[in-house]
Amino acid sequence: MPFQAGIPLAYIFAETQEERDSLAKTLKPVAEAQKGKLNFATIDAKAFGQHAGNLNLEVGKWPAFAIQDTTKNQKFPFTAQGSASDLSEKDIGAFVTKYVAGEIEPSIKSEAIPEKQDGPVTIVVAKNYQDVVIDNDKDVLLEFYAPWCGHCKALAPKYDELAGMFKAHADKVTIAKVDATLNDVPDEIQGFPTIKLFKAGAKDAPVDYTGSRTIEDLAAFVRDNGSNKIDVTGAATESMEGVETEGMPHQAAAATEKASETASGAAASVKSKVSEAAQVVKDAMVADEEVEEHDEL
Repeated sequence: MPFQAGIPLAYIFAETQEERDSLAKTLKPVAEAQKGKLNFATIDAKAFGQHAGNLNLEVGKWPAFAIQDTTKNQKFPFTAQGSASDLSEKDIGAFVTKYVAGEIEPSIKSEAIPEKQDGPVTIVVAKNYQDVVIDNDKDVLLEFYAPWCGHCKALAPKYDELAGMFKAHADKVTIAKVDATLNDVPDEIQGFPTIKLFKAGAKDAPVDYTGSRTIEDLAAFVRDNGSNKIDVTGAATESMEGVETEGMPHQAAAATEKASETASGAAASVKSKVSEAAQVVKDAMVADEEVEEHDEL
């Protein structure tokens, strides 16, 4: 039974082939009952357990089960994990039935909403994303960053200065950033930093920024692509007088930094691990038949 594109994926994480086969057999009736609504697959928790963390499961506590809606970037982890008895046909069947009926809310990883916004750049977290970015009439320039990313650190002082220049136009433009490693965001982010402009009146079609990371270019991008056409480029030019710009870092084709020799390396490699996991799900389909390759993650 090949994967059906565009429908959510139900993961069964287990460490050994024997346990994966056993759980596949146990949950086969559930998979068959939801054919056409969910793709079921087992995944090697030893090799690809990091993806469980991406689904808001507790990494290292196996076996585990979660559903991922890749089209909406939503995650639905099954809270009980760590024992095969937790993943019974009855319990997983009930969980899946409620999911299909729309009775389960997606799990959202989020930092706490800041009590106050002290800095020039507005801090966005998952819990205030809708209010700050979407539900308003402002042009919102949003940087998706990772704390370990060197390019993000280099951009930070310039991004702060950019935000300060737009401060007088706070009713029209917001310069914001979100830690995409600690907060679930609707958009799939493949590199850091990623910068998008959510223009007033067209928040469902953000504009990707691909220019050089200079204050003047970023300000011009907001002016030229925003709905409110706020121009602070004169101030940007003045602030750059006497500053050597040659050699400043430009937008990299693949902006994600790899830090394989540090703890941040695990975070940097999540995307590649997820891609590899897409291949491993063919290890054992719950329906016990051949699975086509997929790359929806």
